[in-house]
Amino acid sequence: MAVFALASSATTGPVNIIGAMTGARFGTRRALPFVSGATFCFLMLFLGFGAGMLAGTAWILALSRPMTLIGGAYLLWLAWGLLRDGGGRAGPALAQPPGFWAGAMVQGLNPKAWLAVLSSLSTFVLPLSDPARGLMVFAILFTAICWGCLALWAWGGAGIGQRWLKGFNQVMAALLALSVVWMLLEAFMR
Repeated sequence: MAVFALASSATTGPVNIIGAMTGARFGTRRALPFVSGATFCFLMLFLGFGAGMLAGTAWILALSRPMTLIGGAYLLWLAWGLLRDGGGRAGPALAQPPGFWAGAMVQGLNPKAWLAVLSSLSTFVLPLSDPARGLMVFAILFTAICWGCLALWAWGGAGIGQRWLKGFNQVMAALLALSVVWMLLEAFMR
């Protein structure tokens, strides 16, 4: 469980990239509300889907594709804005770092989060003899690992110097767009 949680939380994805960009622009401390919101939303997705899987999975599967499309479109819009960003520390549009609710919204629309939740629940929780207890243990474990990994991405972004910020934003925008394309292909080519 811990290895899966680490792999899905630490690898490049939309929320990690936005966390790194927020750290680069505003510093680690000011990026932590975004990190906390994203982690909170992931926990809510995990517990909500987990409870739903314990009760029955048809409704979860019905939501999967529409949420992947909505989330993918939103994340591509964010990538476009990041690509166009001039690299300044804080302009009028970005006078404040994205906060808790922005992190929660981005994570809620993140197809990578949905796939990680569904995969981890079906692989590690449902096969257990006591899946309700397993759900709670995995939720605690995943929350700690997710928050730590996202905070590390923000810290890594904070290490980017001002003169490198525009290029960093362009690389992050490309990675964000590529991760969305990969997730969409993964979701719809099965």
